[in-house]
Amino acid sequence: MHLESGIFGGEFLPDGTFSEVFVARVVIPRSEFARLGLGDYERPSRLPACLAWCYANLGLGGTRWSVMLRDSTDALIYFARNQDGIAFLARWADDVVAEQPVMAAA
Repeated sequence: MHLESGIFGGEFLPDGTFSEVFVARVVIPRSEFARLGLGDYERPSRLPACLAWCYANLGLGGTRWSVMLRDSTDALIYFARNQDGIAFLARWADDVVAEQPVMAAA
């Protein structure tokens, strides 16, 4: 998983509208999908934890963040602010997740 910075989006759509513009994206390779519950590993009627984190911390997707998940390719999560992409990467990168403390059930 890694972060890319640049200008993503900002294209005219078939309906004549202009797509959102994002300045960062996190690329999640297919090898990470099982760990994150993405793609074929998604559970019915349950948002994968990493996308639920985006929703809880960044709000409704579409403006501040957006996800692109296509068959047989990497997942892309776009962010309107670089710091949001960095926060996502810091929380969900494999080596960081391994260091998260496990809370015991009460």
